[in-house]
Amino acid sequence: MRKLLYVLLSVISLSVTHVHAQNTSPDPRSELYNWSQKKYTFTVQPFQLFNSGLKIDFEVRLGNGPGWLQFSPAVYYSTKNLTETDFYFHRSYYDDRWGFNIFSEPYTKMKGGGLDINYKRFLDPRRSFYTAAGITFTRYDIEYWGWASNDYIEDGLTYRSYMYDIQTQRINRAGINYYFGYQIPAHRSFIYDMFWGLSYRHSFSDENKPSFNDNMFSQGYSGFVFIAGLRLGFGIR
Repeated sequence: MRKLLYVLLSVISLSVTHVHAQNTSPDPRSELYNWSQKKYTFTVQPFQLFNSGLKIDFEVRLGNGPGWLQFSPAVYYSTKNLTETDFYFHRSYYDDRWGFNIFSEPYTKMKGGGLDINYKRFLDPRRSFYTAAGITFTRYDIEYWGWASNDYIEDGLTYRSYMYDIQTQRINRAGINYYFGYQIPAHRSFIYDMFWGLSYRHSFSDENKPSFNDNMFSQGYSGFVFIAGLRLGFGIR
């Protein structure tokens, strides 16, 4: 995983350097790009609401060419108010796949945040089709009902007791993205953008606690996942 991240960072660095070198000399295509290009864009990904998240994108154009640098911060928050009894039922229900719900996870509260950094390059002068690649990192704190051990001293002896109580699993998830997109060209500032592609993710968490990796929508999932989405926003100079 570490080698993959190093390779991707090197590719992005070389690509940005190449674009910058091109922009320092006259480019006969620059006028074609300028007619519809903005210098900065701000967009939101509404489908992230189905994943209990809010994700926005900020992009800056690199010079006068087709290359852009994209920063995508995200926050996640969800509560389910599961009691101890509810959790027992929910875990059994979920594991047996009765009435399977891909967006369901047996926790009482989930919160987190992350950041994607991508290099984006348009493939045609009208700024419509593009390709993008980058890195992603997300941190989750998940509270759930689980067994906990407590040590206590009585009559000079140390005892250990077990009780069912609220526990916290902390998940750090890193990955790489590669995707294609189509942004409807427009003279005005409004942006409508659709994208699809693949991402590889690897999660790090406490192995002695639930991993929350039941499917590709789970916070602790590791492996390749299909990514797709919609971006709505505006551009400014």
